[in-house]
Amino acid sequence: GIIVEKQMPAGLEVLIGGKTDPSFGKVITFGLGGKLVELLEDVSIRMLPVTNDEIREMIHEIEGYRLISGYRGEPPKDEEALVRIIAMMAQSFVEDPRIREFDLNPVIVYEEGASVVDARIIVGDTAGGATSRLSVRAPPDLFYPESIAVIGASASPNKVGYSVLRNLLSFPGNLYPVNPSHTELFGRKAYSSVTDIPGPVDWAVIAVPARLVPGVMEECGEKGVRLVIIVTAGFREIGGAGTVLEEEVTAIARRHGIRIIGPNCLGIMMPHQWINATFDPVSPRRGDVAFISQSGAIITTVVDWSLPEEFGFSAVISVGNQADLGFEHYLRFAEQDENTRSVTLYVEEILDGRGFAQIMREVAGKKPVVAVKSGSSRKGKAAASSHTGSLAGSYDVYVAAFRQAGVIPARSLRDAFNLAELLASEGYPQGKRAIAVTSAGGFAVLASDYAETYGVNMVDLPDDVLHELNAFLPPYWNHSNPMDILGDADATRFAALFDVLIRHQDFWDIAFVIAVPTTLVDPAHVANEILRFSRNTGKMVVGCMLGGDSIRSGLRILRGCRIPNFSELEDAFKAVGSILGVRTARPGVHLPGSREDQCPGGGR
Repeated sequence: GIIVEKQMPAGLEVLIGGKTDPSFGKVITFGLGGKLVELLEDVSIRMLPVTNDEIREMIHEIEGYRLISGYRGEPPKDEEALVRIIAMMAQSFVEDPRIREFDLNPVIVYEEGASVVDARIIVGDTAGGATSRLSVRAPPDLFYPESIAVIGASASPNKVGYSVLRNLLSFPGNLYPVNPSHTELFGRKAYSSVTDIPGPVDWAVIAVPARLVPGVMEECGEKGVRLVIIVTAGFREIGGAGTVLEEEVTAIARRHGIRIIGPNCLGIMMPHQWINATFDPVSPRRGDVAFISQSGAIITTVVDWSLPEEFGFSAVISVGNQADLGFEHYLRFAEQDENTRSVTLYVEEILDGRGFAQIMREVAGKKPVVAVKSGSSRKGKAAASSHTGSLAGSYDVYVAAFRQAGVIPARSLRDAFNLAELLASEGYPQGKRAIAVTSAGGFAVLASDYAETYGVNMVDLPDDVLHELNAFLPPYWNHSNPMDILGDADATRFAALFDVLIRHQDFWDIAFVIAVPTTLVDPAHVANEILRFSRNTGKMVVGCMLGGDSIRSGLRILRGCRIPNFSELEDAFKAVGSILGVRTARPGVHLPGSREDQCPGGGR
């Protein structure tokens, strides 16, 4: 047969698609379409359902939006026609369980109206994002034990049970080694079984071979243990018999009301409680960032990195196989924990994406959450069954879900912890207007470049502010933002400028303070002025004291008062740009504590 169709006039070609993600269920995609769709990869993604306002956000956030809004004298295209088509397809996709995937490419958009020229709809099994483990919340006090047993404790340094027990020796509560072959370990009485311990046991760290874990779980249930941390491997991660064994362990836990971290995990560290229930050779400093990771090796690396950096944690949790407790429970803990001011996640896979996204949204509304998702390579995309599948690969869907939930995605661990530290100290910025202060012209130029690169809006200085600055700055300062207060600036000049900015907080939301080593600058004095500036504003203040040994006295003051400092200027703008790309503060959302709480003694 022959199909005769009307030739549509030329217009702007876009793509509207949908797919069923295995973690997050049905999602919708919008971007530039036509022949170059895979080459440009200019798309936005949302979990369904979506509102019309969210659809407009999708349209606005693609790089090619300028082609829709009117580019180089071209009249704007009919954006509302796109909104109607996307809304109609989104509703049909959600309501029809038969549709697994669809692809409208191209949709041609005109000054008035839009036409779907080609459509592809794939039907079949749409199972995805349906698994739920979120119905039972962990009790709030579960993560604050008064007694811990180490089952499988050992006197052999090459055993995991030795490392765990050694790491827990500083725990101020009751610590009980359990090993039938010993009567004493590390100077503490050892018990043959957890049931022989005379007092209550809140936590039990299980470090015995996998085949013995079910029996140990029964004993923990008899003893009334509330939480077990199973560091042993050999469960679901190996498949087959390991999966069956994990199901048996989980069933025992449910029968006795025991909660499980792991199995196949590194364990958990709670520095403020002097708990290191892991076999990591080192323990982290106390801080205010909770790190929740799906990789134990990444935890050991990060903790080792954190020590010379003087970066501290409120909690470090290895989720393991998530047979019971998972990311969602640990996020709830971080939300309630008074020592936690921001959260960093390292994610490989989430089983119940929709439930997880809902909890992320709730937690991120109260405390900042940053996430690193592994698996961004293109190989997985190449096997997708349609344009939409290749453009909305699993990594992209995760990142879109993070953004939709108000979680800030990071590409690297360094970026993630830069963000977490900044947000733990400063919270979300109140708006997007930025200023920068420096005594080095070269860094003023770089600040302008980085601001443009990372989408940071450097605002113009109001006339009244310029008038006040002109009263004490040399006449040849640059009279613009970034403010170059010249190379002969000392801490007193910084202080005078900060006083002006404190009086005029109505025109800026974010301040970058860039200081470099000179013979005229006392780093400690400058650091204390940055601290004073930060305390006297309700705004985000980003420290950028650049250099090496000569500025260490200033860095110690900032670090001691938990004021973040970026040793690379680009990293500072990259971090702020990442935050602004996702969210700013909402009314009524404040981080716990104050800057005074963070810096006993004022840092002086």
